[in-house]
Parts: sequence; structure tokens; C-alpha cells
Amino acid sequence: MSRSKYFGAALIGLLVVAAISVAAGSGRKPPKEQGATVSVRQLSGSEVMSIIHQFPEMLPSYFAEQKNDTGFLKTLFPFSEVTSASLGRAFPGVRFYKGTDFGRTEGGSPYLIGIAGEKRYIMPGGFNHLLLDGSQKVTDENVIEMAKTFVIFAVGSERRSFPEIAFSEAKRTCLKTGLPTEDAAILRVKTGERTETWHFTVLRGQFEGAARVNEKGLIKDFPAAIVESLPGRGQLNPSRTWSSTLFLQMVMRIWNTMRRITLTTTSS
Repeated sequence: MSRSKYFGAALIGLLVVAAISVAAGSGRKPPKEQGATVSVRQLSGSEVMSIIHQFPEMLPSYFAEQKNDTGFLKTLFPFSEVTSASLGRAFPGVRFYKGTDFGRTEGGSPYLIGIAGEKRYIMPGGFNHLLLDGSQKVTDENVIEMAKTFVIFAVGSERRSFPEIAFSEAKRTCLKTGLPTEDAAILRVKTGERTETWHFTVLRGQFEGAARVNEKGLIKDFPAAIVESLPGRGQLNPSRTWSSTLFLQMVMRIWNTMRRITLTTTSS
């Protein structure tokens, strides 16, 4: 067979393969949902007492006489340990607990804390503080994983029990050096029967904020200033820098969030 015939046969073969690929692509299925399996284990009385003895400031002074009453502490602090593969990958060595604050609202208000060594962190508000203390940063490589972890913290801190969480889509934007990166990560999240879109902004290796929206508009905004210094033991509110530059960045983030809401509402 001549060279031209070889070339013709090869060309026909390539065209057949391309046609098959196009046909297959036209019937491509949407991205498969990835569930975030979260396990919750009720702590024993002795485990609760160990946490309260490690952080005695958690116990109100008027309950000081009950500090060694295991049954009382377990009732006052009904802690459950929260574990998942995502949390373990993002923050190895940190343990997370879900609790209920009975002093704020009737029936109690749920919250979630992380404990690393001698420090505790209210989540998701303490996310950047935990990053800093662990010498970690949000990077191009881990921004999606960190964003998913943030979602788990946020959803888990607002309900008594964890709903089923599934991630159907994830997009990221290359991070800018020294400047805020809007939509550094965009996640499509399904919690129970509700589907939402989460937009994350990253600045200097930390989350500057997150916006949670659906087809009707903004559900909740999670503003976060960049943590610059370390707090003392047991302190839940780290020092933050509020320079004029950061203030302008915050205004721009709010503006961009409102713009996304407008575009989402218009498209629906």
C-alpha cells in the first residue's frame, strides 16, 4: 500500500474516533455528587469533664461548685465529637465538637468548636485563626478542599443535627498575590433537599469571606477579616487588622456579592 493510502486510512480512523467522542460527549451525564460523610459521636461524661477542666473558662462562675459533677456537666455541655475524611485532611490533629448553648435562646443554640492543643476555636468564625496557628494557608492546590470544610463547619454550627451534604460542582480561580481573589472557589452544595451556591474570597492565604446564595438571592454572608496576630489561651476572638485598605476590600466584596445576587435573580 502506498504512503498516500496509509495516510488516508489513518485520517479515516481519526475521524471515526472523533465522531464517537462527540457522540459520547453529547450524552455526557452531569457531575456526580460527592457526599461529605460526617459522623457524630456523643461524648461520655468523663470526656466532657476533661474538656471543661482543660478550658475552665467555659463554665460560668455561678456553676463553679458543680465543676466536678460529671452528670451535671454532661447535661450542661452535651458535646458530640464530629469527624469526617474532609476535616481530617484539612486539619489533621484537630478535634471538633458540636454543642448546644442553653444560655442564649430558649431550647438552646447549636455551635461547633475545634480543639488543637491548648486552644479552642468557634467554627466557622475561627477558621482563619485555626489556619494561622497550624501554619497553614489556603492555596491554589487546597482551596476547594478548604472551602468544602468551611461549608461543613457553617452548616453544622446552625443545626442540632448534621444534614446530608453533597457537592455537585466545584470551580476555582487562580489566587492573586497580595490581592483579594473573588470567587476563588465556587461550590454547588446540596443540603438535604436544598441546593445552594457558595462563593469564597481568598486574601493572603485565608478566607476573607463567603457568600451563600440560591435562586432567590443571598441566604447568608460570612465576613471574615484576615487574622494578623495570635490570641492568648482560650481567647475566641483573634486580633484583626482593619486598615483603610482592608475596609475598601470589604466594601468591594459586599458590592461583588450584591452583584452576584442580582445576576442570579435576573437569570432565574
